[in-house]
Amino acid sequence: MTVCGKKILAGLLGLILTCLAGVAPAQQARDFSKIELETRRVSDGLYLLAGAGGNPGGIITVSAGADGVLLVDSQFAPMHQKIRDAVAKISPQPIRFLINTHLHGDHTEGNELMAKAGVLIIAHDNVRKRLMSQRSSPAANSRTPTLAQEALPAVTYSDSITFHFNGEEIYIVHPDPAHTDGDSVIHFRRANVIHVGDLPSSLRYPTFETGNGGSVHGMIAAAERILKMAGPDTKILSSHEPPVATVKDLQEQRDMLIVVRDRVLSGIRAGKTLEQVLASKPTAEFDGRREVGRTPVQFVTELYDDLSRK
Repeated sequence: MTVCGKKILAGLLGLILTCLAGVAPAQQARDFSKIELETRRVSDGLYLLAGAGGNPGGIITVSAGADGVLLVDSQFAPMHQKIRDAVAKISPQPIRFLINTHLHGDHTEGNELMAKAGVLIIAHDNVRKRLMSQRSSPAANSRTPTLAQEALPAVTYSDSITFHFNGEEIYIVHPDPAHTDGDSVIHFRRANVIHVGDLPSSLRYPTFETGNGGSVHGMIAAAERILKMAGPDTKILSSHEPPVATVKDLQEQRDMLIVVRDRVLSGIRAGKTLEQVLASKPTAEFDGRREVGRTPVQFVTELYDDLSRK
């Protein structure tokens, strides 16, 4: 098989895996009535809600104070009332703002109900663009469902934006395309807390969706940028386990990404097929605790597809 043929095969395998990842949630009958949200205090006036979403759950960050309530991510639509009930136990103030970390359904599906309740939605420019495109596309899936007009972010930004809210300086910045091309990092500077969505920090094998503008190089660059923003005691809130990560966790995830990327890239440059790269077990020393929701085969195949294109 020619090198070109190998790259095409790798791309097809990567596409198949991406599609399977997209439809998997729909195939798993999730009973939202049995999901209970857990509220954790992160800092003064700052909380997280966990219980639904990724593995085990995409979190919502809650900033509550005299100015009202600001949320990061809206989760799934069936969780909307449970989210509102949990927020009401934290603060009697209204929910005023919602920030989407990126476009995926477990972070945006609740947007419409939030908007109808008067909540202003903020996200990166590319989140709105992709959600608008998704609305007119027949390829909508459970990972990025078709959303109503009301669910689209009403306020968007390109590079960064700062909120002064509840006595907090909330700095929202867009890294280079990483998990997607519309990622937002939200830094609560006074509280020394950074919400990173699906960017590197959890201990699972991460995803970077090339179909939505993501790349492994961008994931590594995003990790580096977050590390520059963080201090030794910064709490990092992630959509996956652990929901409250440390700078050390982020450093380990970045280091893992660099090591495995370089091994896969070396194999590609040597003319190895995907099967040969997989057989070399480039993730061997990292397997085990990172196999939560994603297998090494899925992760390496996604890397091979991404790096082959470049």
